[in-house]
Amino acid sequence: MNIHTGTLSFKYSVARIRGRDGRIRRSEDLGHEEFLRRQAEEQQEDELVSEVPPVVQHVVQPVVWPGGPINTSLLTRYHEHVARHVWFSEERHGPRIELKIASLGGKLAEWVPDQHPRYVEGWMTTSGLSPLERTSLNKVDPNLISAFVERWHPETSSFHMSFGEMTITLDDVACLLHIPIRGDFYTPSSFTEEEVVALATDLLGVNLQYAARETRKQRGGYFSQQWLFDNYIRQCEIKNYDCAARSYLLLLVGCTICTDKSFTRVDAKYLPMFRVLSTCGRFAWGAIALVELYDTLNDASIFTTKGLAGYASLLQCWIHEYFPTLGRRAESGLDCDIPGASLPRARRWRYRQGNVKLPAYRPVLDALTPDDVIWRPFQNHRAALPFDLVSMYSGYLCGCTVVRYLPERCIRRFGYVQYIPPPPPPAPAIDVIDSDRIGYDIAVDRIVQPTRPATYAAEAAADYLSWYYTVSHPIVCRPVDGPHGAQPVPQYMAAQDDPIEADAQAPAEDDLQRERRWRGMIGSALERFVSRLDVGRDEEGFEDLFFALDVAHHLAFTQKQASSIQQQQSAAKLR
Repeated sequence: MNIHTGTLSFKYSVARIRGRDGRIRRSEDLGHEEFLRRQAEEQQEDELVSEVPPVVQHVVQPVVWPGGPINTSLLTRYHEHVARHVWFSEERHGPRIELKIASLGGKLAEWVPDQHPRYVEGWMTTSGLSPLERTSLNKVDPNLISAFVERWHPETSSFHMSFGEMTITLDDVACLLHIPIRGDFYTPSSFTEEEVVALATDLLGVNLQYAARETRKQRGGYFSQQWLFDNYIRQCEIKNYDCAARSYLLLLVGCTICTDKSFTRVDAKYLPMFRVLSTCGRFAWGAIALVELYDTLNDASIFTTKGLAGYASLLQCWIHEYFPTLGRRAESGLDCDIPGASLPRARRWRYRQGNVKLPAYRPVLDALTPDDVIWRPFQNHRAALPFDLVSMYSGYLCGCTVVRYLPERCIRRFGYVQYIPPPPPPAPAIDVIDSDRIGYDIAVDRIVQPTRPATYAAEAAADYLSWYYTVSHPIVCRPVDGPHGAQPVPQYMAAQDDPIEADAQAPAEDDLQRERRWRGMIGSALERFVSRLDVGRDEEGFEDLFFALDVAHHLAFTQKQASSIQQQQSAAKLR
């Protein structure tokens, strides 16, 4: 800029400096003295900052829980899981260590009529829920179910067994219950007490005072099961069949696929599903049942939880189908595989009181091998109910909540080679879940592409078990302490042979593996034979049969111990 002082004229530059905030300051804006003062202060601050020693950032190591996964990237909630406490012999607090199971099969059997009125029967058939009237066991085994709950993990929606993951699929629900797995999702909304009274008046045919008295008694948006059954009888007597059908259908789902922990109540949030009786069959009732069961299993796997809701009969029948050596199962004598008979496979089973407690079940599940599993139990049922490819959809299911549905984590159940599955995806928006399931074939192609049809039932990729033993906990029971403390969790030792190619045939077995497999098959065959006879150990004339079964189990166990010792010796040589 030019400065004129009389006859003299000279030019000087405007001083500029970039401050600590990144802005360029001009001395003419601040005043020259103020500008110089601020410049000196900022230079002093820069000198002080340069003298401060750099902060050393320590890398936070992930917590490795004793008995738990070595790599905690998958089971991120293991710190609150019941299995972490069982490892240290800590049991759930309460009068008993097993879960309190909400099983209502005995009550429902008393309410199912021999025959409905013709109009009610028609709406029952249209809804797709009529098979649920007779798929419930009178009772369930809380010890057996609790042992499986201790292996359920919400992060993967699967049971973590000693040989890999297993889960209840949509195909299992379809075969066991014969309810539709295709259709619309339903996301129920909670209602206030006043809204529930209005719903009952509109849909159940009761007056305002009668409905208000019931909701006040149940302290919110609920109806008691007995109240619903009494209303069904009352509406049938006055020939108000649509209200009778709604009462009965709400009672039916409240005692089966949507059971809560109260043992006596049904949530009114499901009542709007039956507003239009002619269209209530459009819902994917099998998916609703699975969402409810997954959600309650997620809750029950936490150490502080003491009860299990959901359809417990579905879970126990699933165990009977896949694990023939577990529990005291009894068959009803019904042939559910006859084409055209349309009998759900759950009706194959009936309750038989077990005598094994939860602590005794834990080491039994730890000792299970792939040979103890019937990987495709419904092959003989396909003539009665063909396989639906939507069962292999992978993503999320929504209903009362949103749950992961990841069949690729147990793809051996569909006849494919098990591979290392990708990490569980994050939950998308509800509308995205709907569109993904409509285009389920894209998800099916995605999970089938990395694998091939299995050459034998339990086939897995060469690297699967080594990965699985790192991210999971293959056993739940802590081994007996030796002179040097508790033994570590068994580590998978991969074979030293060349890795199996993707298109290779079944890996060759050595003599030890072949003998172990045959012994396991003998024990499984004897167990199935005993279950078909429906006899107990104390019945006369079957002592030799049970002796042979005990010998087979003992041989399989000793063979597994020998294999474990051999692996430990091999590991010691490598070290």
